[in-house]
Amino acid sequence: MTTDQAGYGASRAVLIGVSDYDNVGFTPLPAARNSVTAMQTLLTDPALCGWSRDQITVISNPKSVSELGIQLTELARETTGVLLLYYVGHGVVTERAELCLTVSSTHPGHPGISGLRWETVRHAFLSSSARVRVGILDCCFSGRAIEALSGPGEQGLADLADIRGSYVLTASRSNRAAHVPPLHEQRTACTSFTAELSDLVCAGIPDKPDWLSFSDIYPVLRQRLTAKGLPAPDRRGTDTADQFQFTANAATRSPRRARAVAAEPTSRALNQSRTADANRMHTSPAVIRAAEGVVRSQEERVQRLLGDLNHARTVGDTAKAASVEEELRNVRILLAQAIKSLDDYTS
Repeated sequence: MTTDQAGYGASRAVLIGVSDYDNVGFTPLPAARNSVTAMQTLLTDPALCGWSRDQITVISNPKSVSELGIQLTELARETTGVLLLYYVGHGVVTERAELCLTVSSTHPGHPGISGLRWETVRHAFLSSSARVRVGILDCCFSGRAIEALSGPGEQGLADLADIRGSYVLTASRSNRAAHVPPLHEQRTACTSFTAELSDLVCAGIPDKPDWLSFSDIYPVLRQRLTAKGLPAPDRRGTDTADQFQFTANAATRSPRRARAVAAEPTSRALNQSRTADANRMHTSPAVIRAAEGVVRSQEERVQRLLGDLNHARTVGDTAKAASVEEELRNVRILLAQAIKSLDDYTS
């Protein structure tokens, strides 16, 4: 089983963030909004995860549980490559000890009715023909999703067989709350788990391969979080899903370009992104669209070449792999130039 997301064809990332709540029983969570932005930045960085913008669906402050469940299921069914679900918000537990992901309208006294039950997410995973399914849950009690995936005894084995090629990474264990900065700091801060994951990916891991899988990332992420006194994350995977190449290793590759997300703290990256948006009006929209088109075109070339490289390595065609690697280096140079031009137009 290969694990390079670019080689899978139709891949989809769904990023769900809930920062605002109708019921006063849930505190606002501004850090959730920033965390979704940080995750989207990581995924679309061609020097890191390399997803294209049109592969990512962002869902902010959904209100209807049924509409969210339907949307998630439909997106999952359309995905044949990698299906990546990221959720950040409040997590709650039902009377039956089942994890529920909150939406803006969730009632704290009735989470099983007004929240998105993990069983619904599991059903969406089951309905997808994606070769790899990844769930990243940044919420309290998120470890219960792992318990539901693995389960006890024979039923647990059946669950594992049902969702082959799945990997779930959670911000906490089943009985632990996730950690967020104090409310007054959340205007520019991410949740603690996502901030640490983002910083780790941007820095890379020395003495690891050029591409980092979750099996590479998780031990370092756990060590970094627990060293700061933060909740320990958890994970569970089936087949070789933990070998999915999530990101390029920033520690072993010379930087292709200067990016705020790679060189600055997350909060500063967010501020620079907003500044760039404000300055966009100073350049002709047609010029900006053309520059964006060039960037997208080069990003797509990078993804196609990554797929070709992964295939060549899988079948043991070393000559082909060497040829693709050389072309990939040249295309990345062109991509860096295109991004620099776009940055010049929008700054």
